[in-house]
Amino acid sequence: MSSFRLGVPALLLGVGLLVSGVAAAPAAMAAPAIPSVGSEKQPKAPTANELTKDPASLLVLVNRDNALKPANYKPKDLRTVAGSDSQLRDEAATALERLLDAARKDSRSLTVLSAYRSYDRQAALFNQYKARYGVEFATRISAPAGTSEHQLGLATDLGSHNTACDLKACFGDTPEGKWLAKNVERFGFIVRYPADGEKVTGYKHEPWHLRYVGVEQAMAMKASKAKTFEEYHASLVKATKVKPLTAEEMKQQRESLLILRFLPPYRDWSIGYDFAR
Repeated sequence: MSSFRLGVPALLLGVGLLVSGVAAAPAAMAAPAIPSVGSEKQPKAPTANELTKDPASLLVLVNRDNALKPANYKPKDLRTVAGSDSQLRDEAATALERLLDAARKDSRSLTVLSAYRSYDRQAALFNQYKARYGVEFATRISAPAGTSEHQLGLATDLGSHNTACDLKACFGDTPEGKWLAKNVERFGFIVRYPADGEKVTGYKHEPWHLRYVGVEQAMAMKASKAKTFEEYHASLVKATKVKPLTAEEMKQQRESLLILRFLPPYRDWSIGYDFAR
């Protein structure tokens, strides 16, 4: 009798533990660890094709030394960014909408000034500048068709309610410009043309021009301390052991665009024109 009395509580305790363990299991399974945006997780290494050949890659490099192939490339997943009349690729558009929403919540008023431009649109703009200012100056303020990052559908120019600094270096000193400088990586963007990078990028500081590369790569680039996308891209290419363009190959490409004799292509934004990159 005494042993029975001792056994019942122990049995009930065991059943209680078993039931509580079963009940707790689904809860534990339903709440997996969520990595933070600022975690040290390394992004997936891009392939050589993504870095050097695929125009649809988020990491493709487009500038005067790296023209788009094909030159008239058009993204397949363009859509209008909410609250604007500009288009970006779907993933970039979603990221930009989140960025703009976050800025509004922080009392920062940002507006989309420009985004995707087609090859034909870029050609028309460049020809307009050429007719107005001559070839030399047009080349300094605009990108020939096929070499503009806007054609990727991954680049956007942002402005603020204070239009006096839109598309000017002073935008970086506005509350909106400062907010962008601190927050763009959280949404997968980079400031494409930094203040101290013009010798590499060929463009003066453009604190309003953002390029989408994805959150992981944007955070990785920030952590790498690379000053420009050109430098970060070069490090990725080196890791894949892809042979970079030689100086002669770059020269030939520039000559094919008829701009070699006008380099470096620095821009003077002080006059405030909406130049087309």
